[in-house]
Amino acid sequence: MTPFVIGGLVLGGIYAISTLGLVLTYTSSRVFNFAQGAISFLLAIVFHELAVGWGWNTALAAVVAVGVAGPLLGLFLWWALFRHLAAAPASVRLVSTVGLWVALPALTRILFVDEEIFDRTGLGPDIPTNYEILGVAVNSNQIIVVVAAALVAVVMTLVLRLTPFGLAVRASVDSPRMAGVVGVNTAAVTAGAWMIGTTLAGIAGLLLVPLRGYTELQFTSLMVASFAGVVIARMHSLVLGFLGSMLIGLLQSLAQSSQGEDLLKLLLPDDGVLIRGVQPSIPFILMIVFLLAYRGLGSESFAVDTRSLADDHLLAAEAGADGRSRLRRMLPALVLVGIVLLLPVGLSPLWEALVAKGLALAVIFLSYVVVTGEGGMISLCQVTFGGIAGAITADLAQNQGMPTLLAVLLAAVVGVPFGLLAALPSLRLGGLYLALATLGFGELVVNTYFQLPSVNNDGSGVRVPRPRRGELSFAGDTAFYYLLVGVFVVVALVVANLKRSTTGLELAAMRSSEPATGTLGISLLRTKLIAFGVSAFLAGLGGGLYVTYTKLSQPAISFYTIIGVGWRAVVVTWGVRSVAGALLAGLTSALFPQLFA
Repeated sequence: MTPFVIGGLVLGGIYAISTLGLVLTYTSSRVFNFAQGAISFLLAIVFHELAVGWGWNTALAAVVAVGVAGPLLGLFLWWALFRHLAAAPASVRLVSTVGLWVALPALTRILFVDEEIFDRTGLGPDIPTNYEILGVAVNSNQIIVVVAAALVAVVMTLVLRLTPFGLAVRASVDSPRMAGVVGVNTAAVTAGAWMIGTTLAGIAGLLLVPLRGYTELQFTSLMVASFAGVVIARMHSLVLGFLGSMLIGLLQSLAQSSQGEDLLKLLLPDDGVLIRGVQPSIPFILMIVFLLAYRGLGSESFAVDTRSLADDHLLAAEAGADGRSRLRRMLPALVLVGIVLLLPVGLSPLWEALVAKGLALAVIFLSYVVVTGEGGMISLCQVTFGGIAGAITADLAQNQGMPTLLAVLLAAVVGVPFGLLAALPSLRLGGLYLALATLGFGELVVNTYFQLPSVNNDGSGVRVPRPRRGELSFAGDTAFYYLLVGVFVVVALVVANLKRSTTGLELAAMRSSEPATGTLGISLLRTKLIAFGVSAFLAGLGGGLYVTYTKLSQPAISFYTIIGVGWRAVVVTWGVRSVAGALLAGLTSALFPQLFA
């Protein structure tokens, strides 16, 4: 048991350093940095390039990578991006950091490495030195992590409590306007906080390397585990963030011990899959538990995007002034659909397949139009609904012999209860907190249901037959392509009509102001459940069509939660309240990777 405790403290120490950086940047700027793991990856690669590529002394390379490149990167990001987000709505803040998270690893590979790094050169010696402390065997890398985590926690606490900078940070957080009135340079304080935050991300990255290597996936895991620590910290407490992160590391490590496995076997079915899924799911389980346990989180959510209300007034005015405004609003989508209909004539099979995948994704992306564009709720688990429906479609069509199109429709219906389940946190959470809760829900599904043998099939996935019934066959790529076009048009019309219906007006009212909507007698419970239920059905429909076109269901790969975070960023970029935006987002998500390849 003792080695697992030591391992847990080491892992928790790395989480804690990353969490402290997230807490500091959030409290000073109200921007939650989804790119924390990407920043850690970038600075770790800079260290590797200096220490290994250029042959620098390890200590000097660490000082330059973390002590120079880290603060400069934080200052640049604040100047170029984050200082402009002070009054931005929640979606814009989230998309901005998600965009960084996607872009920074790609930029890192372009600038430094374009292949896998297999060595684990870190701050300690290449071959760790083993010690025995109080009868417990530890190595030099573990000692470095624990000491660094404790040192960072103490220094951060002292800086924020005993220095003028710490006082300025606390004043800026409590009341930015009053801090400015008394002479605090809030811009400089925020810039300094970002410089410290990126530095801490770099430290966490360098400490992670000897344990997990330079694999980008490990830095992503560091990021999402740190999110749970920030939630435990209630977004502002360094002490709670540090202790919560250490708890996460301990529980993850203890879950791998024989005693931990025995306990899990008493609580869970002994099929191995759920037990193996608990260890990576611990951060998300704790995240959801603390989100639901804490009181008053709804009042700490981001401010309402008042621009949405202005847009509603503008559209209403246009509709009242000119009956043709509806046609003008539909024209971009009609033109896009017309182009898509003609594309197979001049496309090769490769590009036709990519456009078809984009159409299936566009059906999924229409779910964002409902839940976020109209309902104003940030959901990061739409991709999960698509994966669940894709897996059910494969099982019904391949294993149960059900007609494929019926299987797709039934799988989408079965996905609705999952949407209602994911909607429960929205009843008391909003903004960023809801986003994190739905992210945790998605990761739980990925680590458990998507790993079942009947779903995962040892990593090879489950085959999905194309629809064929008598003379009517969609087995060919082009025939199924036009089926996807037809489904998208029908679903897009349904979404457009939903926006003009009574339910759509209730969603628009809730998006503008939940308290005001409640005073009008509109049930927020019913409205939120409808939004999540409809969005889950649409995402499930798109997920079933996607796996049917590709003829293979691999939800753990194709519908991984982090992919969905990137999808949401693309939809918001093109227009999360627009049917045409969903179509463009689907096509670009499928086409751009191949174009740039």
